[in-house]
Amino acid sequence: MLKDPKWNLLAALLSSIIFLSGCVERKQLEKLGLMTAVGYDLEQENRIKGSAVVHKFDPLAKNLTKIITVDGNTSKAIRQEQNLETDQNLVMGQLRCVIYSRELAKRGIIQLVDALNRDPSIGNTVYLTVAEGDASSILNIEQKSLKSDLGTYLYNLIKQNVESEQLLSPTLHEFNHFFSDHGKDPVLPILTIKNGAIVISGLALFKEDRMVSTLNSDQLFYLKVLSDKYRSGSFELSFTRSRFKKVIRKEEGIAYRTVYNKFYLNLDNIRSHSKIKLVDKQNLRYKIEIDLASILLEATEPLDLSSPEKIKYIENEANKEMEKEIKKLLLGFQKNGVDPAGFGEKYIASTRGKRISKKGWKEKYKNAKFDVEVKNTITKTGSID
Repeated sequence: MLKDPKWNLLAALLSSIIFLSGCVERKQLEKLGLMTAVGYDLEQENRIKGSAVVHKFDPLAKNLTKIITVDGNTSKAIRQEQNLETDQNLVMGQLRCVIYSRELAKRGIIQLVDALNRDPSIGNTVYLTVAEGDASSILNIEQKSLKSDLGTYLYNLIKQNVESEQLLSPTLHEFNHFFSDHGKDPVLPILTIKNGAIVISGLALFKEDRMVSTLNSDQLFYLKVLSDKYRSGSFELSFTRSRFKKVIRKEEGIAYRTVYNKFYLNLDNIRSHSKIKLVDKQNLRYKIEIDLASILLEATEPLDLSSPEKIKYIENEANKEMEKEIKKLLLGFQKNGVDPAGFGEKYIASTRGKRISKKGWKEKYKNAKFDVEVKNTITKTGSID
């Protein structure tokens, strides 16, 4: 039976449209320069240096990525100047990472962040970061060893550390949320160059849109415990050796060499849950309860784990150390006037109907008191010999 010629004509027309649209798409892609990462440095007063990693669709080119750096007063003007230095139309729809220099972050970044918010082609999942030095130094690093363009590499670097619970998520959405909500302050990862590679060296703490302090990598664990849940984390604790003398195993005829001046424990597969309670609204006193379950994976000296009492002793020493470090961290937050753990959220939630300004909250926060209780349960012991 013959097919209806109308259907044959329609099928041919659709095929032509698909073919032609495919040709147009390929042609358009070759004319585009995809900005996958951008960086901003404070060049001089009222002048910003903008750098962009631009990925090109050109199968004949040896290097598909190039860096374009110009000066300007606004991010829009910078992009217009960058367009003058390339034969391709620069677009930000594939933007993965934004880097602000340390000096610029200390001055304030909300103008530049707001420009991202106003660009409909930029998604809320773009990662925001701070460079230890200049942003341009990060973007101009030698890229021969990278398997992808630098913007994608930076995105994956941050993403895998967020997923492995080493970092709090630093997306544009989260920064906007915490900036506009005076019950919690934003934090962003710090990027630096170490041995020729880009690494995350710590966390930048923001007071509104200005970076005022930092956390080193050892302190990230405690902020994560306070403000989020661990589902399968890992952490190393440091002690003086004398604190564990009673549980260090000694066997006759076996000599263990002392490698470290201190004693270290590694806790793995950490699962955590924290409760922050405002127990005294008038005097602003908080009760912080942190429950942890973990595996004792490794220790720098052999431990005697033959009895529940000795395991309990190890748990208690770990609890005391974590309580001490968390209290020290909170005092540092107060000193710098930052609240990345969200104590302001708890206070505001308890005073519904009574608005408080950002300034008013910061004044109260200075005198807040914190009672910290950590309960860590060791569920298993791993290889610690």
